[in-house]
Amino acid sequence: MIVKRLLSYLIPNSLLARTALVIVFALIASQLASVLLFRYYSQLPRFQLVAIGYISHLKTIRAALDTIPPAQHREFIIKLREERGIRVIPPQRIAEEPLEPAPSTPAIRAARERLREQFGPEADIFVFQRPLRAGKAIAAQAQPGEDGKMPAAPPPAFITKIPVGSTYYWVLFPQSRIIEQDFSMAWIGWGVFGGILALAGALFLVSRVNRPLHALADAAKEIGMGKHPPPVTEMGPEEVKSVAVAFNQMRDNLTRQERERATFLAGVSHDVRTPLARLRLGLEMLPADPATRADLERDIEDINGVIDQFMDFARDESREPQGPVDLNLLVQSAAERVQRAEPELHVTLDLATQATFRMRPLAMKRLISNLLDNARKHAGCEVAVSTAREGDAIVLSVRDRGPGIPPEDVERLKQPFTRMDAARSGQSGAGLGLAIVDRIAKSHGAAFDLLPREGGGTEARVRFPLAGNTPA
Repeated sequence: MIVKRLLSYLIPNSLLARTALVIVFALIASQLASVLLFRYYSQLPRFQLVAIGYISHLKTIRAALDTIPPAQHREFIIKLREERGIRVIPPQRIAEEPLEPAPSTPAIRAARERLREQFGPEADIFVFQRPLRAGKAIAAQAQPGEDGKMPAAPPPAFITKIPVGSTYYWVLFPQSRIIEQDFSMAWIGWGVFGGILALAGALFLVSRVNRPLHALADAAKEIGMGKHPPPVTEMGPEEVKSVAVAFNQMRDNLTRQERERATFLAGVSHDVRTPLARLRLGLEMLPADPATRADLERDIEDINGVIDQFMDFARDESREPQGPVDLNLLVQSAAERVQRAEPELHVTLDLATQATFRMRPLAMKRLISNLLDNARKHAGCEVAVSTAREGDAIVLSVRDRGPGIPPEDVERLKQPFTRMDAARSGQSGAGLGLAIVDRIAKSHGAAFDLLPREGGGTEARVRFPLAGNTPA
């Protein structure tokens, strides 16, 4: 669990970052493998060949100094320096220079092993402790050139002592002949360049995937808000394209089902209204008991209310044009209609706040009416409606003192044809009021919540964000 949580923090969330991370990791692993293989199959064998050449030069120098007369040693040493860049110095000229063993690099180790195999375990490769002082040891061998000028200071060299007869000589071998040029910066540069190419490739690939995915996400959000977005463009890789095809098919199916359901509800509602009107007319003509007549009239009104809910649910709010509407005026108008029957309705409007937005006025009237009717059915006259500015939003609130709604049932009650039997038994309605409110709120970019009210009851809140909904 701890490792999983740690990985969740270390691994980025975006597709671009993850793709770049995978490509860069693969590139680094490939570079490391290439370096190791190069070292094992190419670099180490070359070190061995260089060491063999180095020892071969030392053996040749020792054989020559053993063979030629001592009087010709100076001529041989000068010629060797001029033609091969190798300096041979008598022991007395280098004794004053402090020496130290050469650093143990792979190339030096290979040469040192060959050297000791040929000249004994005491043989070693040295360097001057302070290279600038090496000129003192070899200054005696420096001869003026044809132009009369002294040659430049010698390059850094490795120093080896070789026995020659009863004496010995110091051989200064150029370091460049043993140690190859350092290509580490080239490897690093190539790695950085490869990383840049990998990131560019990742950016290109992910952009090809992200573009259709973003279109899918935007279309899904619009469908979730009750809108009808156009079909998404079927582009991108085959996998993403197949998702777009499935999404378009789902969109078409949802649109067709919603159209068929709306047509069915509208047809049923229309067909029921005619016999309902005949029932109302017949009831007026029957010599029934006044109490019985009143009960029948209430039943007819309940049926008519259910039909009105069906008609409201069947309507497509997205087809209604938007315009600048004052939310406070809509709430005030709906509240006055209710107050004619129930004067106890409490209304509190934040008139100091600009609440004019682009919205669908008829849909918003249905939203407010459904909230008020729902509160009146389940809380009697103890209903309060208000508008207020809260941070970056305008909040419409309808509060009642009914039995309340458990938090676990809130989302269920927003679904069509859903009622809360325990608290709403005996009440009329088809269970469409809150579903209509939720759909209209989403189509306006608002959030609809059902919250417990302090002291008992329910508070229905519709939060209209100010961001992206500039007051008109």
